[in-house]
Amino acid sequence: LISSPSMFPRFLAVAALLCAVHAADVPTQVHIAQGDVSPTSMVVSWVSTLPALGFVKFGTSSGSYSNSASEQEAPLQYNFTSAYQPGVYHSGFNHHVKIQGLQPATRYYYVCGSANGQSQEFSFMNNPHVGPEVAISFAVTADLGQTSDSKNTMQHMLSDPSMTMTLLLGDLSYADAADNPASKGGVPCTQTRWDSWGVMMEPLAATNPIMYCPGNHEMELGPPPGTQIPFLAYQTRFRMPFKESGATNGNLYFSFNVASVHVIMLNSFMDFSSDSPQYKWLSNDLQQIDRSITPWVVAGMHAPWYNSNSHHQDEPEEANMRTAMESLLHQYSVDVVFAGHVHAYERTHPVFNNITCKPTDGCPTYINIGDGGNREGHALGWIGQPSWSAFQGDQFGHGRLDIINSTHALWGWHTILNPESQVSDSVYLVHSSGKKGVTAVPVDPLSNVRQLIKETSAHW
Repeated sequence: LISSPSMFPRFLAVAALLCAVHAADVPTQVHIAQGDVSPTSMVVSWVSTLPALGFVKFGTSSGSYSNSASEQEAPLQYNFTSAYQPGVYHSGFNHHVKIQGLQPATRYYYVCGSANGQSQEFSFMNNPHVGPEVAISFAVTADLGQTSDSKNTMQHMLSDPSMTMTLLLGDLSYADAADNPASKGGVPCTQTRWDSWGVMMEPLAATNPIMYCPGNHEMELGPPPGTQIPFLAYQTRFRMPFKESGATNGNLYFSFNVASVHVIMLNSFMDFSSDSPQYKWLSNDLQQIDRSITPWVVAGMHAPWYNSNSHHQDEPEEANMRTAMESLLHQYSVDVVFAGHVHAYERTHPVFNNITCKPTDGCPTYINIGDGGNREGHALGWIGQPSWSAFQGDQFGHGRLDIINSTHALWGWHTILNPESQVSDSVYLVHSSGKKGVTAVPVDPLSNVRQLIKETSAHW
């Protein structure tokens, strides 16, 4: 009740302020991902405080949005409880809107939101069409977290716009919301870290499509009475092209084509036995690849199959998954397999069944890139260097994969020791003419390779 006429103007001012705050439901944690098996669509995702259906307005000129797409299902919200901490975490509303009919190698400008408020303008360069000689550059990282080192890694990737897609191989936010903080040295273990991570990542994630696979830190499965749904936050917050690639378990595994590459993302922390849905899906996916269209095949997972670091040695997710699936990847001559989990860097020679292969044997090269910068620190210590191990490193950083054409790619490991990332390991990956498999060739000089990539990109 208003006790006197003199209070009425103050009441109106407060009411107007509350209405303005309510209406200005500005999207946060904006991020994008390729929305189909080819780069003709993009999924724009964000978090809001209100459940209104969202939209994306987009076009090829800044400030001019000639196209729009509306949210086709209600935004997703979830609750999370921990056995070790009181209270219930209530997420914001997670929106996923697919914008379609995108032209290759074209810059798009967009805003997202709802009737209650919209974002600032973002832009992205859509990736090139799918074809055997089409070039593309990926950023590759894992075990990122949200430390100062994590931010440096993210900024290094953001500073190079020629990398038009990022592969992030699990262990994203280190929210660890199901864990006992006391067992982790008292560090925060809470779902709110998903929100702070989303805010940290927005400058990169809103402008560069990031394709994720889950790691152990995405499971967030603790004892009752805590939440008993594994991967709950990961499944709710992101939208990968799983349906479009024939998968049936949400974002847990999927595949897509981009440029001259077929990319497969797998899950180390669910059933991968020969009678599992994941294994059957993988077998079918590999059979469907047309190497005359996508001559490069790249796989990603979180837990590495080949690892000579003293950390995470022969864990079940590594040894058992390799036993179940390695023959499949070898049979179909997968070129490169990326992983994380171990907070260090390692590149192998082509290898199968613990034996170093000849370049024409069709064996994958394994690259562990779990050095994104997370709060658990470096994985220091090696158990020697097996014959299949080509390079070991224990600095934080990220990788860059340049697909130049159907026969040549360039891989580089970039550490974040300096304000500008430093290339500490770099090799060509070369397809043998008419034969299966790749071989690694030392790079010298690097500048000539960059020029070749630039010239090849001109034909997109």
